[in-house]
Amino acid sequence: MELFGRNQLFKLMLISIVLYPLVPGKYTPYVGIFMGLYFVVHLYVDKDAYQKLRRGRRHNKLAYGLSTFLFLILQVVTITYSINPLSTLKGIMIYGSAFILFFILKYELNRPNFIIPLVRAYFLSGLLVGLYHVGQVVYDEIIRGIPFDPLTNVSFMENAPLLAYFMLIPLFPALGLYIYKDENHESRFYLFVLSVALISVFMTGSRIAVICVFLGLGMLSFLYSLKFLIALIPTGLFIVLIPVFSKRHGQFFALSGEMSRLSFYIQVVKENLSTIFFGKGFNTFDETFGRFMIGRSELLNLELVNKPYNAVIQVVMEMGIIGLVLGALIIIFKMRGILQYSKSVKVQPVLKVMYVGVLVSMTVLILVGIMDSYLVDAKIVYSITILMGILHGDAKWKGITKI
Repeated sequence: MELFGRNQLFKLMLISIVLYPLVPGKYTPYVGIFMGLYFVVHLYVDKDAYQKLRRGRRHNKLAYGLSTFLFLILQVVTITYSINPLSTLKGIMIYGSAFILFFILKYELNRPNFIIPLVRAYFLSGLLVGLYHVGQVVYDEIIRGIPFDPLTNVSFMENAPLLAYFMLIPLFPALGLYIYKDENHESRFYLFVLSVALISVFMTGSRIAVICVFLGLGMLSFLYSLKFLIALIPTGLFIVLIPVFSKRHGQFFALSGEMSRLSFYIQVVKENLSTIFFGKGFNTFDETFGRFMIGRSELLNLELVNKPYNAVIQVVMEMGIIGLVLGALIIIFKMRGILQYSKSVKVQPVLKVMYVGVLVSMTVLILVGIMDSYLVDAKIVYSITILMGILHGDAKWKGITKI
C-alpha cells in the first residue's frame, strides 16, 4: 500500500523533524512514538523493506552502539528502585522515542535523495523556533511597549536557557554551510538560519550560551577555515544589547551570595552517597533536588538560575557512577564517529562541512553540561538524535565504517 510506502514514511519524517520543537515538551516523545508505530506498519506492508532491514542489521553494529544500548537498558532497570517510577518512565519515553527516529533515519531513510531534504527540514525547525522568539520580543517591545526581559519570551521552550542551548546546535553547522556557499539560494537560507539563531541566543541573556558562541567560532576557525573569525566581529556587537550579561560576570560560578556551584555539588553528593553507585532512578533528580532544598533559604532566590546543577551531577544522582561512565562513552564514540565521517572521501563536501559544525555544537554542549542540566531535555535529545541519525544513515549507505 502506497499509504505506508517509503515515500510516505519520508514525508512524515520531514514533518516530524520540522514540528517536534514546536509542540509542548511533555508531548515531544509522542512524535517518535507515532513514527515508530507507522514504521512497524510500513515494515509489515512492505516485505521487501523488512528483509532489507534484516540483512542490513546482520552487517552492522547496534543502531546506537553498545554503550548507548546499555545506557537505555540501565534506564529501564532503574524503574525497579526508582523513587518516582512514573517520572522514570517518562524519561525513558524521551530516549526511547528518540531512538526510534534514529533507527528509521539510519536504516530506512538513508538514500542519497533523502539526506539533503532531511537536513533542510532540521534547519527549518530551528529557524521557526528562532523566528517565533524574535517575533515575541519585537511584538512586546513595539506593539505592547513592554521593556525587554530575557526571561519573558522563550519561544516554544520552557525557559530561556533551554532556548539558548537548543539554538546553539544548528548555529555552527548553519554557519559552516553558509561559508561553504554551494548554491547562492542555499547560502542565503543558511545565513538566515544562523542569523536568527545568533540573535535568539543573545536575546535569552544566557551567559554560558554567549561564551559558547565565541568558543564555537574559535573552534570552527581552527578546524575548518579562518573565515569564521570574521563572524566574531558582528557577534561581539550583540553583547552591548544584553545588559544582564555584563552585570553578572562576577557571579558566573555563584548560585547566590552564600553558595557557589561547586559547594552546592559537593553538598548534594554528600547527602546522597548511599546511592552514588546505582542512582535513585532515571529522570528523578528534580525530586531529589526538591528534598535537598528544604531548609536551605540561601538557594531560594536564584532568579536566572533555573537548574543549579549540571548534567554530570544529574546523571550520577539518577543512574550512578555506572550511568556516568556509559554516558561518557556515548559522547566519546559519537564525537569519534563525527570525526570519522567528516574525514571520509565518500562524504559530500556540503555534509562534511556541516558535520564539522555539528562537532563544534556537540563540544559546546558538553561545556554547557558542566554548568547546567538541560542536555536531557526532550527537545535537545531529539535535535542531537536527528543529526546523528542523518549522519549514520548517510554513512551506512556509502559504506563508511567505524561510525
